[in-house]
Amino acid sequence: MAFLLLGLIFAFLLLGVPVGFSLWLTGLIVVLTTGVTSPTQIAQSIYTGLDSFVLLAIPFFILAGNIMLRSGFAKYLFDFMQAIVGKVPGGASIGATGATAIFGAMTGSSVASAAALGRVMIPTMEGLGYPKRYTAGLIGAGGTLGILIPPSVTFVIYGEMAQQSVKDLFIAGVVPGLIAATAIGIVAFTIALKRGYGRATEPFSLCVLWRTFRMAAPALLMPAIVLGGIYAGFFTPTEAAAISVVYGLFVALVVYRTIGLEDLPRIFVESARSTGAILFILSGALFIGMLATLAGIPAAIVTGIDAFHLSPLGFLFVTSAVLLVLGCFLDGFTLLTVVTPMLLPSVHALGIDPIHFAIVLVLNIEIAAITPPIGLNLFVIAGISGTTMRDVVVGVIPFMLAMAAVLVLLILVPALSVILL
Repeated sequence: MAFLLLGLIFAFLLLGVPVGFSLWLTGLIVVLTTGVTSPTQIAQSIYTGLDSFVLLAIPFFILAGNIMLRSGFAKYLFDFMQAIVGKVPGGASIGATGATAIFGAMTGSSVASAAALGRVMIPTMEGLGYPKRYTAGLIGAGGTLGILIPPSVTFVIYGEMAQQSVKDLFIAGVVPGLIAATAIGIVAFTIALKRGYGRATEPFSLCVLWRTFRMAAPALLMPAIVLGGIYAGFFTPTEAAAISVVYGLFVALVVYRTIGLEDLPRIFVESARSTGAILFILSGALFIGMLATLAGIPAAIVTGIDAFHLSPLGFLFVTSAVLLVLGCFLDGFTLLTVVTPMLLPSVHALGIDPIHFAIVLVLNIEIAAITPPIGLNLFVIAGISGTTMRDVVVGVIPFMLAMAAVLVLLILVPALSVILL
């Protein structure tokens, strides 16, 4: 049954069947051919898994991200960062990295960050003397910070699957997120400086800094309000997600006035579609997770670890190597929803902190987002920039290596993942 289950999943995915349908078709075929469980048990298990207050954060964070995507938040953030570092040759690369980190903290989505920032930064930086290939790689990699720097939809889903506190996951993501952003920024600045990319913009001016800060301040306040409220205990992550929607609408409609009431129906529909797709995939993952448990796959993994005498450190390195290979063929959400339930029993058996494992897992998912041929951020950036997929892949390689170095660092030093807890 285990071979049938895994074989069908990968067969459907390789044939290009959408992830949600691949999971459901696999589950239904296995149940019909083996009779391992009943439709009633399937329905009850999936309903119980999705009937969660925590999961209500998903549609709210997606809606907030779409509001920001359409409202010009990214432009104001980039202008402010440029006012700080624009005078430095190659400084725009630092500004772009800072903007991706901040915007990631607002949207919680890798693709949304890459899409919003790519539209603003790629043409602007090209005008400042940065090759499109370089900028496309930088934005593609920087966009992945959206799922590591809190708030993050990925952490919400992992928290529900692993029965971990979403608040603790958000707190744990801060330091690794800043480390990853710093690594990307250092690599970007080093390349720009070495190759002579970019030029200094207008001289540093307090007037320009103040003007751009005033425009960016409402956007900068959003992560402070959302995360500050969660950490201070004023509201739960789900309530914070709802507050982010209200605040985003207020800023977009009243402060920036970049969208109107006539734009809201389209934003709501797009958000509903994205939410539906995510929950459909999640329901399929719960289905497959139940069948995997019945097939003994998690138990077999634990037995294999015992047979090879893997230490916690060895398990994390082996798991990361497998995830990096799978990331070449599967998107990050599939890795999260399908692979995670199979690995969690081993995580507990080895005494690995599930919070630390979440950080390692998310970093692997980030790398998967920029790994050809399936990396979603690569397709998004290629479409926005108008350049070839080959150029985007070549441009992203140095940043991918930087993120791999951060992954190794966080595996070796678990304290960095839980230092704020």
